[in-house]
Amino acid sequence: MDFLRNLLIAAVILSLSSVVPATPIDTAWDLLYAVESRDGQWFLDLMSESLHVQIEMRFEQLQELAENEPDMAEELVRYAGLSITVYDLLWMTSADFISMVLESTSIPPLGNIVSEEASLNGRNATVVFKWSSGYSLNLQVTWEESSWKVNGSSILERVF
Repeated sequence: MDFLRNLLIAAVILSLSSVVPATPIDTAWDLLYAVESRDGQWFLDLMSESLHVQIEMRFEQLQELAENEPDMAEELVRYAGLSITVYDLLWMTSADFISMVLESTSIPPLGNIVSEEASLNGRNATVVFKWSSGYSLNLQVTWEESSWKVNGSSILERVF
């Protein structure tokens, strides 16, 4: 009987700890880790719904271009500095594509971050990271679907 009671207590404690929502800074760190690990799916999961839809739509347009105008798509891929072919685009998912984009995205080592700060304004926040080299990164996040989601950053400009 003690075993079952202890198991139940452990289950309750674990379930309560998973309810604690992330802060805007936690979400921003997750985005940096997704960029560092080149994980396109994680990156997309951190985006606000509207931004995620925009990324999906742009990727679908790129796939259509690859089917209908492969030379133009090839030029766009080359211009973006991606090491993929137009034919690769036809089988890729948007997460695969974002992973490839993240391969060409560089940020200073995360271990060199010297400060992080968040300013909140209602359901929106701005998170600023500063590196020892002087590099800084601003991220805009919004409270959506019971979690903080990214809806703006210079890192996103590379995706579009």
